[in-house]
Amino acid sequence: MRIMLDTNVIISALIFGGKAGKLLELLFDSEHELYVSEFVDREFKEKLRQKWPNKAEEVYRLYRSLDIRFCNSTEKAMGTLRDEKDIPVLSDALYHQIDVILTGDKDFLEAELEKPLIYSPAMMYDYLITKS
Repeated sequence: MRIMLDTNVIISALIFGGKAGKLLELLFDSEHELYVSEFVDREFKEKLRQKWPNKAEEVYRLYRSLDIRFCNSTEKAMGTLRDEKDIPVLSDALYHQIDVILTGDKDFLEAELEKPLIYSPAMMYDYLITKS
């Protein structure tokens, strides 16, 4: 499965750990492919610098060393969402034929998209645990 990580999931996993951190560990040990778009990468780097300036560079360097496929972002807006700020993430997922967007964003989770599927970290964690 091709899974695109949203900014909030990366922050949650790498800064706070918890279920999102455990989920990423499970995903890294699986056959699933993890993707991050240029848009999400830039947003993640900006949020690190704003909220955790003392450890931003170290966390960013660690994150860039992980087994993640970094992909380009498309200029074309694809799909519609209630929060227009999320359209670049959806567009990149559609452009790269992603199966799942992993996000904690309420607007995504309530969007009822047919493709890609939208999972929260808790939903994906439960799915992986019951599957194994």
